[in-house]
Amino acid sequence: MNRLIIRLMMIVGLLCFVPSASFAQSASASYNKGISLMNSGDYQGAIASFKASMAINKSADNVKKCKAQIAKCNRLAKRKSGDSSDSGPVQKQGSKQLNITTTYMVFDAETEATKKVGVSTLPESSDWTANVASESEAWCKLSKSMDGKELEVTCQPSASTIKRQTGITVIYGDATKFITLVQNGRKPVLEAIPNKVRMKVSKDDEEKIAISCNSDTLYSDNKNWELVEYPDWCTVEVTSGNELTVKTKKVDKSDPVFKNGRFGIITVRSQGEKFSIRVDQEDGRKIKLFN
Repeated sequence: MNRLIIRLMMIVGLLCFVPSASFAQSASASYNKGISLMNSGDYQGAIASFKASMAINKSADNVKKCKAQIAKCNRLAKRKSGDSSDSGPVQKQGSKQLNITTTYMVFDAETEATKKVGVSTLPESSDWTANVASESEAWCKLSKSMDGKELEVTCQPSASTIKRQTGITVIYGDATKFITLVQNGRKPVLEAIPNKVRMKVSKDDEEKIAISCNSDTLYSDNKNWELVEYPDWCTVEVTSGNELTVKTKKVDKSDPVFKNGRFGIITVRSQGEKFSIRVDQEDGRKIKLFN
């Protein structure tokens, strides 16, 4: 009796194993067929085989490796058809394409200048438009070349020392391109009157220096320049009316400076541009110090 039960159990086990092994072999055969078709360039046939393998064997490992091969087939198919992109939306047939030769332009401030941007479209057409930000229309002008293949950008001179920036939008159908345009500011000019001062060693002394500057950048006290450095043997104060007040103390006769004199540099600055003012302390005997 026990032998009969054992035989029956063995028969049942064999019956269960055979279908399972058969399914595994069928899934594996479909997968291998997909590899073969992919290598031969039949990407759609390969994808169908990988999907059949997944339908037969739904295990996580089999599904994962089949999906990886399907993705590879799609990439290879795109490459074969001339589409080199592996990601992103495929452009619909008949949609308009727009290309420009630059997306960044720089102009100087001193003179009016015109620069050109190449514009190409697909399908080829001159039916594109361009516009500049409304607040820049007074100093930035746009025009299209006669053949419609270039955008001409003209900038008027700028009187400011501060750079200005605007944006240009080129439009063709539903395609757009953006150009950033920068016009540099004028170089700031600093002047000092006088640009050299002579201070006495024999007494406390004081001199005033007038500073003029065309910068549009404001620093402390609403001045368009700033004091940077000066010799430690004098004091320099920024006073109202764009002036510097330079003060020195009397030098003791025992100090070598009383006989030999000394000189130093006062520096003012605006927007990175520096101007130097020479200051001498002597009583006229060392004129060679004052060049």
